[in-house]
Amino acid sequence: MGQSRVLRGADVRVFISGSEYPESKSITWTIDYGEDPIYGIDSIFPQEIAVSRVSVQGSISGVRIKLSGGLQGRDIRTKINEILHHPYTSLRVKDRHSDRDLIWIPQMKVTSETFSVNAKGIAIVSFNFKGIIPYNPLDMS
Repeated sequence: MGQSRVLRGADVRVFISGSEYPESKSITWTIDYGEDPIYGIDSIFPQEIAVSRVSVQGSISGVRIKLSGGLQGRDIRTKINEILHHPYTSLRVKDRHSDRDLIWIPQMKVTSETFSVNAKGIAIVSFNFKGIIPYNPLDMS
């Protein structure tokens, strides 16, 4: 039997639209499988749990590189006057050692962006995303 290993941040690589996003420092995502209870008439206990709507959302935080153009420069986010025409991007998070996917979202969009700079500090960019279908490793096998 193989030895268990703990996954650490340094073991993860983030790809957006097929290109590595090395500026990322942290990533979080939540998959809501949309399993909601269904109640009968005058019942305080659910009769069953049914699937309704699956959603995936999360956030990525990283450093802002000088003269890079930020998210727009990497074509992750479009110009403000082209919002209606911006296509989906993809998000793939891989294990650096095995090169296996931890999650793959073929269609996602950046929904908000936060930019912060401390006096004499590093510029930090954080952005939230929403995706359409979250594929986990076993979903792709």
